[in-house]
Amino acid sequence: MSMPFVVNLNDQHAVDLDTVGGKGANLAILYQRKFRVPDAFILTTHAYEHVLNNYQVKSVLSAINQVDVDNINELEDVSSHIRSTICSVTLPNDMIDFILKSYDSLCEKSDQRNFHVAVRSSATAEDLPENSFAGQQDTYLHVRKENLIEKIKECWASLFTARAISYRKKSNIDHKLVKLAVVVQEMLPSEVSGVAFTANPITGLRNEVVIDSTYGLGEALVSGLITPDHYEIIFNENQQPQIRMKTIGEKSIQIIGKSHGGTDTLVTKENDRMLEALSDEYILQLAILAKQIEKSYNHRPQDLEWSFIQGKLYILQARPITTLFPIPIHADGQSGLRCMISFGTIQGFLEPMTPLGESTIRTLVGHFLRTIGIHRHASAQDDMSSDPSRHTIFKSAANRLWIDISGIFTSPIKRIFGLSMIDTGMNQIITYVKRSKNFSSPSIFSSIKTYFYLMLFIIPLMIRSIRNIVFPRYGKRLYLQQMEKYHQFIDQGFLDEHNRSFTDCVRHFQKIFSVLPSFLAQYAVSCIAPGVISLKILQKLAQNPVDALALTRAVESNPTTEMNLILWKLTVLIKENCEVRSLFENESTDYLVNMYKHELFEKQIQFEMNEFFRVYGCRGIGEIDLGRKRWTEQPLVIIEQIKNYLKIINPEKAINKIHEQSQQSAYETFHRIEKQLKWPIIQKPLLNFLFSRLKILFSLRESPKFHGIIQTFGKCRYELFRKAQLAVNEQFISQCDDICFLYIDELYSLALDTDQKNYHKKDYWKILIEQRRAEYEKQMLCKRVPLILLSDGTTYYDATTIPDENSNKIELMEGEYLGSPVSPGVYEGKVRIVDDPMNSQLQPGEILVCTATDPAWTSLFPIAGALVLEMGGMLQHGAIVSREYGLPAVVGVANAKNIFHTGQIIQVNGSNGRIHILSE
Repeated sequence: MSMPFVVNLNDQHAVDLDTVGGKGANLAILYQRKFRVPDAFILTTHAYEHVLNNYQVKSVLSAINQVDVDNINELEDVSSHIRSTICSVTLPNDMIDFILKSYDSLCEKSDQRNFHVAVRSSATAEDLPENSFAGQQDTYLHVRKENLIEKIKECWASLFTARAISYRKKSNIDHKLVKLAVVVQEMLPSEVSGVAFTANPITGLRNEVVIDSTYGLGEALVSGLITPDHYEIIFNENQQPQIRMKTIGEKSIQIIGKSHGGTDTLVTKENDRMLEALSDEYILQLAILAKQIEKSYNHRPQDLEWSFIQGKLYILQARPITTLFPIPIHADGQSGLRCMISFGTIQGFLEPMTPLGESTIRTLVGHFLRTIGIHRHASAQDDMSSDPSRHTIFKSAANRLWIDISGIFTSPIKRIFGLSMIDTGMNQIITYVKRSKNFSSPSIFSSIKTYFYLMLFIIPLMIRSIRNIVFPRYGKRLYLQQMEKYHQFIDQGFLDEHNRSFTDCVRHFQKIFSVLPSFLAQYAVSCIAPGVISLKILQKLAQNPVDALALTRAVESNPTTEMNLILWKLTVLIKENCEVRSLFENESTDYLVNMYKHELFEKQIQFEMNEFFRVYGCRGIGEIDLGRKRWTEQPLVIIEQIKNYLKIINPEKAINKIHEQSQQSAYETFHRIEKQLKWPIIQKPLLNFLFSRLKILFSLRESPKFHGIIQTFGKCRYELFRKAQLAVNEQFISQCDDICFLYIDELYSLALDTDQKNYHKKDYWKILIEQRRAEYEKQMLCKRVPLILLSDGTTYYDATTIPDENSNKIELMEGEYLGSPVSPGVYEGKVRIVDDPMNSQLQPGEILVCTATDPAWTSLFPIAGALVLEMGGMLQHGAIVSREYGLPAVVGVANAKNIFHTGQIIQVNGSNGRIHILSE
């Protein structure tokens, strides 16, 4: 059946997005759900496509492909030419007849002749949850019959304003895919109008309705011409509304319709300006209706435009609120307020995770928590499941993991829980949330049971920790021996005789993540805990706690340091080989990657590169996500790092030299602390004892992640991809990395379907994976992720919004900013803002400013002069590596990438946390 040019709100096509656009579909949905909306008809996208098929229009639209959207003059010229061409098109007679007959029908229903209408654009990519460019197209108010056709064409043309063209091109949205319908709606003589948000768009609070109101039409409000009345209405647990806040705006002007068409702007009388536009009764009525509409949209928060006329409330528009961060759903059996922290922030990785990566971490940590006596009510099957209602601690929202820590607030372990060493801002927010919010307490029986199981873990842990602090080398050697046995278990299970089918491979993969947590709990924690405790006591002994941090520079090499030293050794080999050095200095990275893959480098250099990738090729950007590429798959990252190292000309900046200097500075600091002791006879033996334990055991802090998790991920990814080729061959999936978009339980089902040749499931798997890939790519565009997320929708992006109750607030000079000092020293230099370690453009001596770091950033540290992070704490990756390289470092500087800019001269003081802008 051919698509009509015009549909009414009760027509079946009126809710079809491709036919009527976002605004039209939402209006028809409200109308068909019996909400009070002004009557309307919609000129469909079929009419729009008919106009765009005009020869002249098609000709001018081709200019969009070549336009430079950053050239404002060129963009405006192209836009103006397209819009004038569309407005000059002559519409076919049958289309005009449909429009005018529909208009006459509206007149008959309202018992008026030549009444006024609103002409509103309705784009197919507007008013959608995944887009946020509502309002880029035009709306015309109080339009009469004689100029209706003209305004409809102007609506179509508004899809090609300079702003709209620029937004779509920058968002990679093809203009051919976006179509425009036009809503022609009865114009109401509004007495009071405004907007209502069914959730607070600033705080994210979902049980709150926010209303702005003004006199007359809402155009003055949405255009920002007046200060409206502002109301915040809170809904309690029984869904009863209460006005929480009122702010009366000046409402200095009001826009009304003119009898002969168009609008007029009137100055509001002085006496009316500070009167409320809405009574309390109408405020509550509107809030209740707003929540009813939200419920009809499956509880998806909505942005509404509304109007009151003669005591009747009308809804003019509805669109999803696109700026709210999604909330993880409550797991079965959970109730009350939940508090969740960002797993990505802890890891210095804010991009989305693949479903396989999410469920792997959830399974790994779930097993670990059960091993230590927490999370015992959940099973491994719950952790591996794709059903979010089974995820009680590690939850998912926006393709990111969130750790539900609500139980910790009221549990026996709340006294030992703190995040200041991981992220100072996060710790500050958590402290505030614990104090200001109410969380349900567990039963006495539940608390006793938690204590009991914790003691079963903690008592043996204390015994092993005491043994390791007395005999640290024995503890470290035992840990490394058990780690070797663990990897033998992995390799044995992946041998072909045990790993014949895809299903066998997935079974072993699942088994690995039940073995690894038990191993880490038994051997790794008892080595790391004494090292961390030693550091804590050393901070107490030192006059300046930051000096104790400098002592960690003396620790025996950890995996990250060893990796950098090996990469430096490779760089030195390249430097000494004139021919190869010339290649690295003059050829592209892609060319060098191709040489490496085809083993075309000089024999010794090729061997060293192969060895490096054999040991460290399991690492990568975002390596904590099993679904992300490893360096073995993406060697250009390492080639770029070698190129960075080749920039180091000063012998004093050589990686091995920096490492030696860093260790030397640790001993100098140790001697300074030793001289400053108050009671040297008592404290000196303790200082020596703790320092020796710190050197041996603190180096293992990163070992469980690298040797335990990341090397395991590398082996599992390789074997899973090898077996996934079977599913590719049988056409269940299109490519091997499709499995990254499945949860572990789904991966096992795919393996069964592949091995059992259940070909009727082919389409199911391909469609599911395609949907997951699209959602993942969409979430890659999300650059702002909260540190803390509450289940009521409240979001905390940084600690700057937290009330400062510290009476001893540090005074800062003009141009000075404060963060948390994590690596001592003072450095002045140029700023380099970096978003991606692969394309850093960091020059030797520049100050690296970024959001957070993970091991993929490590090669930038030797050429940086200092480090500034927006997030992090003393034990965050960037802080640890900075101390090892002797770089002054300050973390927890909210919005640092916006405060500073590339090329600016600043001073970074890693001893007191101050950053001072010296010159622009």
